[in-house]
Amino acid sequence: MAALATSWLLSAPSSVKAQVTAEPSAIVFPDPAKFARGLYTEGEVGAVAFFGPAGRDVAPGFAVGTRVGYDLFRWLAVQAHFLGSTHSIRGDSPQAGQLLQTYQAIAEGKLTIRFGQTSLFAEGGAGLERLSTNVLYTLMLERYRIGFTAGGGGGFDYHSLSRHFSVGLRGDYFWMREISGSQDLMVTTYLRYTF
Repeated sequence: MAALATSWLLSAPSSVKAQVTAEPSAIVFPDPAKFARGLYTEGEVGAVAFFGPAGRDVAPGFAVGTRVGYDLFRWLAVQAHFLGSTHSIRGDSPQAGQLLQTYQAIAEGKLTIRFGQTSLFAEGGAGLERLSTNVLYTLMLERYRIGFTAGGGGGFDYHSLSRHFSVGLRGDYFWMREISGSQDLMVTTYLRYTF
């Protein structure tokens, strides 16, 4: 029996070869072609500052917004943008210190150039803006509390290793017809989720 076991062990192959051809990489580079596209949402926070006639009386304020959009192509999207911001009136007038909220609803188009996980984009559109009070009317800056707004801007986007999430920074400049032709500059950071 011992002779049989010994002959069986000696007849077994003398070397074993593995199928590993290289060390596995610790860094995973995602394929941008596999990033999710189509319906997306964004949540944003940042600041809004007024320029023009309203700039001397309205202080910069905190802003919160959202976007809902759809990627028609990798380079073109349409989106709806909603943003609210809170400001205070500055100066020595009796209205000084009063709070004012602005609300904007804008339909936009967006063009994007992609470089792997990063991208640059430009966007623009038109919509409506609304003021929460008539305090600017008393300062002779406002004709109506609801008015037309149009403008655009651009930004930078960084896509995470997840196929759904990205973060970015954007700046937009909008003209507000009913606030004596004043403008506002929005600078926000956002988190995007693509379904």
